[in-house]
Amino acid sequence: MRRLVLVALLFALGVPAASGRGQVSGLRAKAFAIRLAALGPRPAGSVNERRAGRMIERELRALGYRVRVQPFSLPRGGQSRNIVGTPGPLRAIVVAHLDGVSAGPAANDNGSGVAAMLEVARELAGREGLLVAALGAEERVETGSSVHLGSARLVRGLGPADRRSVRLALSLDMVGVGPTLNVRGLEGLPNRSARLALARARSLGFPASCRQDTGQSDHAELTRAGIPAAWIQWRWDSCWHESCDRAHRLEPSKLAVGARLALKTARSQLARADSFN
Repeated sequence: MRRLVLVALLFALGVPAASGRGQVSGLRAKAFAIRLAALGPRPAGSVNERRAGRMIERELRALGYRVRVQPFSLPRGGQSRNIVGTPGPLRAIVVAHLDGVSAGPAANDNGSGVAAMLEVARELAGREGLLVAALGAEERVETGSSVHLGSARLVRGLGPADRRSVRLALSLDMVGVGPTLNVRGLEGLPNRSARLALARARSLGFPASCRQDTGQSDHAELTRAGIPAAWIQWRWDSCWHESCDRAHRLEPSKLAVGARLALKTARSQLARADSFN
């Protein structure tokens, strides 16, 4: 009985069991988010945003991804960067923004999303068809832009054939704190990516609900470019854009749920692509 309780707890936290089989880890995700938050505030164009990008680049390279850096200019001067793990023929996109606001260390918004994205990247390393990216300059309050600049730069780098071939696009943003798991999108009814994520959440027993938004994360620019995208978020965080957004508040179990939902949804679409080849 004690072993069953322990295994159930480890599963909830996303800790690999004794079998050694790989799976997402909420504890590992929190550890990476702590490292990001320890850099301090990382607004777009800052030294700390660049340092965060280098950390993520090293992680993706260590997992075997071909990494390219996409620099782009900011409206108020300076540069930000996307860190992109490149695929073969494109099928699924999973992104998270690496920048934060200047008020604090941005642990949940969005160290949590980057850490969860890296868990997905770890589990799907070597699979063709997946693009993972840590995007710069999402925080419009810092850039002064009307759009999320990193995701706008990402989609400019995708050709018409790649845009048509994408069946799933997910943004992981604020997945470490909050009482309600949401799958969000611009549309009044769930788009293709949101439907896939909601269906996978039901199959996993995750209590996710659909919520329309006005375009508050990187999914917005993907959707507007013709790639229907969804935002996975635990909502609501009272420390959003505040100095109290610190890493000790992140819940490993929620990080694991966000990462596992994105992983299982992406894996289902990559498996479909494999079956057609």
